[in-house]
Amino acid sequence: MGMIMNLELNNINKLPVRTWSWLAVNDTSLKNSVPDIKPYAKEPLKSSLEVFKSITSDYPVLDIEMRSIPTGAGEEAVKFVEANKNSGVRIRVPAGSQVKEPVYLEYDLDQENSTVVDLNHIIAEEGSSVTVVMVYRSKEDCSVFHSGLTYLYAGENAEINLIQVQLLNDQAIHLNNIGARLTEGGNINIIQAELGSLKAVSGIQTDLKGDNSKIDISTIFYGDKNRSSDFNYIVNHIGRQTISEMDLNGALSEESSKVFRGTIDFKKGAVGAIGHEKEYTLLLSPKIKNVSAPLILCGEENVEGKHAANSGKIDENKLFYMMSRGLDELTAKKLILEAWFEPVIGRIPVVSLKDDITEFMKERLNHV
Repeated sequence: MGMIMNLELNNINKLPVRTWSWLAVNDTSLKNSVPDIKPYAKEPLKSSLEVFKSITSDYPVLDIEMRSIPTGAGEEAVKFVEANKNSGVRIRVPAGSQVKEPVYLEYDLDQENSTVVDLNHIIAEEGSSVTVVMVYRSKEDCSVFHSGLTYLYAGENAEINLIQVQLLNDQAIHLNNIGARLTEGGNINIIQAELGSLKAVSGIQTDLKGDNSKIDISTIFYGDKNRSSDFNYIVNHIGRQTISEMDLNGALSEESSKVFRGTIDFKKGAVGAIGHEKEYTLLLSPKIKNVSAPLILCGEENVEGKHAANSGKIDENKLFYMMSRGLDELTAKKLILEAWFEPVIGRIPVVSLKDDITEFMKERLNHV
């Protein structure tokens, strides 16, 4: 057995405005034994090396600006990655370049490579576009740990599509942290599939600084056994006519738990901004714990903000209909859950990855 370290990160995934402490939603912490951090010896890049080389370079001046971008998990999580990073990519798409092939990165954790601490910079210059896919998986039944930090910067009228898929095993600890900044007309689309690990913490903070900039965040999650998931998404509307869409859908079964903090903050001067957040959780057990804290802050009058947080059981009429057509209850529930996740999975541009997600979920749903 390899060496272990005691991980302790406090006050991460902070709610921007504190509420009653007894609600236990102001922040979270990670206090776990995890494998000692060693170099990650595998090559994560799975897409064309030629394409990747054309959009990577050193840019020390911009490093300072990227570091100034606030993140969803917060400063303590940022400092941890900076002190312990063992992987990551630096992508800078030149102005006007349209990168058609996705940049595909895959981290496969196992007994020999049990930790990944990746620091990533993704910059899309004026009028450019890029899609980056990051996958974290672990097939072996061993203790593994991932902590990632990704900075996104969308220049004028640039587009970044970031897809992150987490398929870690039942012993994994997972912390994913994102900070994004958009200038005028910039567009960022983030898709996250948080489907594995024992403990998953995900934080995203976005600054819509430029007029007419837009962020779209779509996340799916699934909890079973005693898994816990903690989400903290913050969107700051700063520029005029900015748009944010935040959509979280998932399911909880057995004794799993989830906390979701979703904040839309309309800063003064964000005239004509529109912000929507939706969260829906399917409840498959009376023993689960499901907490949601949707929050809208407003410093500007001429804005539109909407939030909705709902939870409920599988539609009994739908279940009865499927069973009346010859399906047993377990098979019917599995099909309903697969259909529940399909709108997000269908947007992933790598066919083999979509198949992997489907198989991963089928295995997990065998004991729903």
